[in-house]
Amino acid sequence: MFKRTKVTDGTATGQVGFRKKSKVPGVMITQYIEKLPEGKSHPDFTRKPIALTIQEGKFAFFKAIVTGDPKPTVVWSRNNGDVSDPARYQSKYDPNSNEHTFEMPHVKPDQADTYKCFAKNEYGQAMVTVVLNVIEVGFKMTKAPQQQAEVANCNFKKVLKRRSKVVPKAEEPEKKEGEIDPKFWELLMSADKKDYERICAEFGVTDFRWMLKKLNEMKREREEEQAEFVKNLSDLKPIHINADGTASFELEFDLLDPSSSIYLYKDGEMIPYTKELGDKMKHCLRKVGRKYIFSMRDLMPEDAGFYQLDVEDVNMFSTDFKMVDFLVKIQEVKAMEREDAVFECVISAPLSKLMWFGKNMPLEQGDKYDIEVSEDKLIHRLVVKDCMVVDKGIYAACAGIKSCNAWLVVEADKGAPKGKKSARKTTRAGGSGTDLQKVAQEQQQKLDKEREERKEKIKAAREAAAEAAAAEEPEKTADSGAGKDKGAAVEVERIDKTSVAATTTVAGDSGSGHSAGKASGGAKQDGSHADAGGGHSAGKASGGARKDGSIADAGGGHSAGKASGGAKQDGSHADAGGGHSAGKASGGAKQDGSPADAGGGHSAGKASGGAKQDGSHADAGGGHSAGKASGGAKQDGSHADAGGGHSAGKASGGAKQDGSHADAGGGHSAGKASGGAKQDGSHADAGGGHSAGKASGGAKQDGSHADAGGGHSAGKASGGAKQDGSPADAGGGHSAEEASGGSRQDGSLADAGGHSAGKASGGAKQDGSLADAGGEPGITSGLSDILATRGQPAELTVKMNTDCDGAWFKDGEPLKSGGGISITKDANIHKLTIHSCRDTDSGLLRFVSGDLSTEGRITVGDVPEFDEDDLHKFSKPVIVRVGQNAAFKMPFQPQESLTVSWFKDGTELKDGGGVKIVREPNHSRLLLRDCLRSDTGEIKIQLKNPFGAVEATSQLIVLDRPGPPEGPVETVETTSSVIEIKWNPPKDDGGSAVTNYIIERQERGHSLWTKLGDVSAEKTSFRDRNVTHGKKYSYRIYAENPQGLSDSLETADSIMAGIMILSGPPGKPKVVSTSKTCINLTWTPPEDDKGVPIIGYQVEKRKKDTNQWLALNAINEPIEDVNYAVKDVTEGAEYEFRVSAINESGAGDASPPSAMACAKNPNMRPCFKDPEDFLVVRAGNSVRVKISYEAEPPPHITWLKDDEPIAPWINVINTEGMSQLVIPSSKRSDSAIYTIKAKNSVGEAFFDVEVRVTDEPKCPGPVELEQTVYGKVAVSWVPSPDQELDDRLYYVVSQHDSNTRMWKTVADRLFANTYTAHNILPGIEYHFRVYAKNDMGLSDPSQSPTWGANSNRVPISSNGVSSMEISFERPPSILVPLKVHTPPKGYQLYMTCAVRGCPTPNVSWYLNNTCINSDKNYYITNSCGVCSMYILRVRENDGGEYRVVAVNSLGKAECSTKLTVRD
Repeated sequence: MFKRTKVTDGTATGQVGFRKKSKVPGVMITQYIEKLPEGKSHPDFTRKPIALTIQEGKFAFFKAIVTGDPKPTVVWSRNNGDVSDPARYQSKYDPNSNEHTFEMPHVKPDQADTYKCFAKNEYGQAMVTVVLNVIEVGFKMTKAPQQQAEVANCNFKKVLKRRSKVVPKAEEPEKKEGEIDPKFWELLMSADKKDYERICAEFGVTDFRWMLKKLNEMKREREEEQAEFVKNLSDLKPIHINADGTASFELEFDLLDPSSSIYLYKDGEMIPYTKELGDKMKHCLRKVGRKYIFSMRDLMPEDAGFYQLDVEDVNMFSTDFKMVDFLVKIQEVKAMEREDAVFECVISAPLSKLMWFGKNMPLEQGDKYDIEVSEDKLIHRLVVKDCMVVDKGIYAACAGIKSCNAWLVVEADKGAPKGKKSARKTTRAGGSGTDLQKVAQEQQQKLDKEREERKEKIKAAREAAAEAAAAEEPEKTADSGAGKDKGAAVEVERIDKTSVAATTTVAGDSGSGHSAGKASGGAKQDGSHADAGGGHSAGKASGGARKDGSIADAGGGHSAGKASGGAKQDGSHADAGGGHSAGKASGGAKQDGSPADAGGGHSAGKASGGAKQDGSHADAGGGHSAGKASGGAKQDGSHADAGGGHSAGKASGGAKQDGSHADAGGGHSAGKASGGAKQDGSHADAGGGHSAGKASGGAKQDGSHADAGGGHSAGKASGGAKQDGSPADAGGGHSAEEASGGSRQDGSLADAGGHSAGKASGGAKQDGSLADAGGEPGITSGLSDILATRGQPAELTVKMNTDCDGAWFKDGEPLKSGGGISITKDANIHKLTIHSCRDTDSGLLRFVSGDLSTEGRITVGDVPEFDEDDLHKFSKPVIVRVGQNAAFKMPFQPQESLTVSWFKDGTELKDGGGVKIVREPNHSRLLLRDCLRSDTGEIKIQLKNPFGAVEATSQLIVLDRPGPPEGPVETVETTSSVIEIKWNPPKDDGGSAVTNYIIERQERGHSLWTKLGDVSAEKTSFRDRNVTHGKKYSYRIYAENPQGLSDSLETADSIMAGIMILSGPPGKPKVVSTSKTCINLTWTPPEDDKGVPIIGYQVEKRKKDTNQWLALNAINEPIEDVNYAVKDVTEGAEYEFRVSAINESGAGDASPPSAMACAKNPNMRPCFKDPEDFLVVRAGNSVRVKISYEAEPPPHITWLKDDEPIAPWINVINTEGMSQLVIPSSKRSDSAIYTIKAKNSVGEAFFDVEVRVTDEPKCPGPVELEQTVYGKVAVSWVPSPDQELDDRLYYVVSQHDSNTRMWKTVADRLFANTYTAHNILPGIEYHFRVYAKNDMGLSDPSQSPTWGANSNRVPISSNGVSSMEISFERPPSILVPLKVHTPPKGYQLYMTCAVRGCPTPNVSWYLNNTCINSDKNYYITNSCGVCSMYILRVRENDGGEYRVVAVNSLGKAECSTKLTVRD
C-alpha cells in the first residue's frame, strides 16, 4: 500500500477561495482574498514542470519557477506515495536562477506517479500536476531471498579488501586456453547496453544469455560495494579524443566521505595525476560540481590501454582507449568549379565517426558537406558539395592522435559566361585512387579472423573439458571424483561459468533443499542421475565413478573441507566416512596395492604411520593432531589404516591389493576425505560426516560410485553412477549451492532432496518426463511481457517443478476457460491460450500457485498498414528535372509507438542537408531538394511498431541532359577531300532517349567552331566532305535529348586531311639584346615552305652543358611574328635557341642553333625611378624613405643628412633595386634634407629628399581688436609658440556676425600676425577666431573679444561744433505681416515677414503656441529685419497657426497666419 502525501490547503476554515487564471496553461490558482493589497500578488508559475518518461536507474528531476509577493514557499507531493524519504526525493532551490528542483536519483518503477507542485503565500496558492513514467528494465526478483542468502552465507567479501581483476601486464598470469579476459566484465559493467554486442564480438563471447545473467550478478555485487563510498553514480562517458588533442572520460557521483581517496589505473598500474591540467603532469583529474573529468595531454601511441577510476578499493568506471591508424590516407583533389569533391580514407579498426576539418575549422553534416561511413565503419568519406573557388585549402581527417590531410584545388570554370554563375555539375572529383573496398574487406577479414580465433579457443576449451569429464579411464574419473581443480569440469566452469554434465545429455529437476550451493547427482548406466541427498552443505559433494561409468553417491557429512571416496580395483570409489575434520586423512597401502583405511580421528595436523617390514606403514592412531594422518604401507603394498581422530588435514582411504582404497573413518573433518579403491575398481564409500568441503562417492566394479552420505555440507553433493548407468543417490543435505538429480536409464533424473535456496532441478525420464523433485514447489519458467497481434492466437505458459494446481488472473480478476480463452494443465505445465486476440485482452496476467506467483503483461495491437488507394498512388514514379525538388507523401492511420523511416536504394535517409522529412500524426512527407541525376533510384517508406513493419515503394526519376558521347573518337577514313569519324552512344541518356547528335568542327589555328550538321540517334558516324588537303581539323560531338545538349566529346588530336606536308627550316636565330630577365630573338622565314602557308613558329631553348631542348610555346600556340622575347631565363645562365616553322601539318625541321647568349643586364649608370622629394611625418612616428633605382652592376648606396653622415640610430635597408632609410621614432630635430648617393663602375647619381617632422601646431596667443577707420577693424594676435620651429606654419582667420550666425573663413595662409577686417557695420556683433595651421593640420582656435554696436568704437571729434544728441531707439513693429499659405503635401514652403526696432528685436517663431526656433525641420533666418522660415517638404503635422513674436527692451510686436496642408 502506498502512503498518500498530505498537503494542507492554504485557506482557513470557512474561508472562500477565488479561482484565478494563469498565463501558463495547466496552472490552477486559488486567491484567498477578493482584492489584493497594492504591490502584493498571489503565487503563479512562470515555468511549470514538464512530464517525464525515463528509464529505471536514471536521474529524474522536475524544475519550476514561481513568482509572487511575498515570496511563495514550494512544496512537492505525489498522488500515491510519500516523498519524505531524503534518499529518494530531494527538493532544492537555486537563488541565482530562481529555480525549484525536485530530484529523484536512481529512479525506481514504484516512483512512477502523478506529482503535484504547490506554491503558497498568505494571499493564495498555485498548483500544477506533472506525470512521471518509469520504464522498467528486465525482470526483478524479490529481494528477500537475496538478503537471506547473504545472511546465510556470512558474506565476508564486503569486509575484505577488494582486489582488482585487472592486473598489470608484467604480473598477469599465463592465460589458459579459452579463458575470458577480466577486462571483458569490467568494460561491460561501465558500458551502455547498445555496446554489449560490440564488446562480446571483440572478446569472442557468443553466449549472450549466459553473459547477461552473469553480468547482472556482478553488477549487483559491484553496486553494493560502490554504495559504501559513493552515491548517485551516473553519466558515465567513455574515453574519447577532444578537438584540442587531449583525451578524456567523465562521470558523476557524490562522495559519502569527502576525504576518500581517488585512484587512477592504466592496465592495472596506478598513474599519478594533478588536480589541474598543468604543464608538468600528463594526467589530470578535475572536479566540476558533481562531475569528475579525467584528461591526458600530449597523446602518444603508448597511451592506449585500459583505464580505471577507483574510490578507495572499489572500481567506479572502466574504459578502453584504443588507437586507430590510417591504412589509406586522403589524397589531393582537383575539382572544377560547381563540382563535388570527395576525400576518402580507410582506418585499421571500426570507428563510427571521424573528426573532419576544413581550413582548421571542424566540419559537420549539412548543406555544404556530406560525411559518409561504410557499413563496416572502416571507410570514411567527406563530400564537399558544389565546390567554389573559396573552398580551396587543406582538409584533414582525425582519428584520435592520428590524422592525415590533403589539398583541395578548385579550378575556375573558364567556359562560364561572364557575370553569370556556371551550371551545377553532376560529377564528382577526387577519391583515393585505390580500391578502398578491397582494402576494407582485407582489414575486416583480418579482424574477423582474430575474433574467430578467440571463439575457437573458447569452443576448444569447452569441448576438451566435456571430453575430459566424459572419459571412462578410472584415473581420470577418480581425479574428477576427488574434486581437484585441475579437472575438466572445473575448467569449463571457469570459462563459461556453467556446469557440464559428465556423460548425460538431459538435465533433471533438482529437489528443494535448504541450500545456497549446488548439488548434482551422478549418472547411472541408463543415462540417469542418482538423487543428490539433502544434506546441510555449503560446499560441493560429488560421487565417484564406477567401472561401468556410473558415479557412486557422496555421503552427506558436516565438513568444511572435501571428502571423496577412494577408488577400488573395479573403478569405483570407496565411501568417504563423514567425520569432523579440518585436514586431510589418507590411509596406507597394503601389499595388494590398496591403502589401509584412514580412521576418522580428531586431528589438526598430519599423522602418518610407520613402515612395517612388509613395506606397509604402521597405522596412525586416532589422536588429536594438527598435521596429516596417513596410513603406512604394508609389505603387500597397502598402507596401514590411519586412526580416526579429529583432524584438520586430509583423510583418505588406503588401497587394498584388489586396487580398492580402505574406508576413511567418519571423523569430524574440515578437510577432504576420499574413499579407497577396491580390487574391483570401485572406491570405498565416503561416510556422512560434517563437512564444509566436498564429498564424493567411490566407484565400484560395476562402474557406480558409492553413495555420498547425507551430511551437513557447505559444498556440493552429487550422486555416483551405478552399473546400470545411474548415479547413486546423493544424500539429502542442506546445501548452499545447487542440487540436481541424476539421470536414470529411461532418461529421467533422480530426485534431488533437501532444502535449497539455490537451484534445484529434477531429472528427466527416458520418456521425456521430469521426475518430481522432493520438497517445496517452485516456478521454473514464469511469465514475461508479450506482444500479440489483433485477431491472432496467443499462448502463455508457466512451468512448475512439481505437479500442483494454480489459478490465472487478469488485472486482478480471476480467469476461467470460455469466451475465447482456454486454460489447460498438463502435469506441471500450465497454459493459457487466447484464440483470437482483441483489444480487451490487453492487461496484466498473473498466475498464482500457493504462495508462488508470476506475472506478465500482454499488449494487443495491429501491424501498420497502408490504404490500397494510397499505396497505388505512392507506387507511381515521381519524375523531376535536375535542380528541381522531389516530394513524396504517404498517408497512414495514426498509431502509438509508430516509427516512420524513409530509404533510398536501401539506405536510410536522415533529416538534414538536402533531405527534409516531416512526420505528422496521419502522414509523412519526404522532400529532396535540388535533385541530381545521381538521385535516381528506389524510394521506400517503412512503418514500424512493436507488432511488425510494412513498406511501400516508389521510384524517383531525375531527368537531365545526357552525358557526353563515349569516346575516343575514331578516324574511319581520311583523304584529301573526306574525313569520316565514329563514336559511341553516351553511358547515361539522362532519363530520356537521345534524339540526335550534333557535330561541330574547328580548323587548326582558328578559334571558331562551326556546326556541320546533325545525325539521328541510330547513327554514330559522320563524313566531313568539306576539307582542304594538308589542313588539320578538330571535331566535337554533342548528344541531344528533350532536356538539352550534353557536354561535348572532342577529338584528342587534330585530324589531317590527306598526307602530312612539313615546312623547311627557318633561318638561324639572332640575339638582339639580353637582360637578366629577357633575351630578344629574331629570325628569317624558311626558304622552302613546300607550297603550304606558314601559320607561325615554335621556339626552343637549350641551356649550356645540357642536351635537352625545351619548347617555349606549344604547336597549337604558334608565334606569328619573326621576333620573340624569351622571358623564361635564369640570371647568369647561357642559352642557345632554334626555331621551327609551323603549317597545317605541324612543325617542320628546326633551324640551326643560335649563338650562346647570357641572361644578364648590360652595364648601366645608376638612375632613380619616380622618387618623392618631400615627406611630412608626425613627431613620434617612424620615418620611411623608399628610393627605387636601376643600375648594373649593383651600386654602392650612401645616405647623408644635410650633407653630413647620418646618425647611427638611423637604419638603412638595401635590397635589390631599392634602398630604404628608417628612423624608428622621429623628433622635430630629424627634419632635414636627406641625400641618397648611388655609385657603381659606370657612374653615380644623387637625389635629395626633404623630410619634415612636425606636429599639430599650438594655438595662437590672445586676439586683440582695434578700429582706426570707420568700417574696418584691425585683428592682431600673439604668434603661436611653434612659429619659430616650423617655417611652413601660417594662420587662418574666421569671422562670425550676429546677422548670419555662421562662421566663415575670411583669411587663409597668413604669415603675418595681423589682419584687417572690412565691411564692419554698426549695430552688429562680430567675433573672430585665429587658427595656426601647418602640414599636420589646424590648431585649436584663439577667440577674440566681442566687437559690438557700442564697444571699441573710436570717438569722432566734432572739431568744436556742438551737436544735439539724437536717439534712434524704438519698440518693435511689423512692417510686412505673414500671409496665408495652402501648399500641397510634400511641397516646399517659404514664409516671410518684415520687422523693425532698435535695439534689434529678438524674433521667435511659434506653431500652435510651441516655439519652433530649435526644431530642425524648420530653417529660420533673420537678415536685416526680414524674417524667413523654410520647410523642405510639408507634412500633415505642419498645418496650424504660425506666429512671429519680436521683442526688445522697449516692447513687443507679433503677427500670425494659418497654414493648411492639401492632399
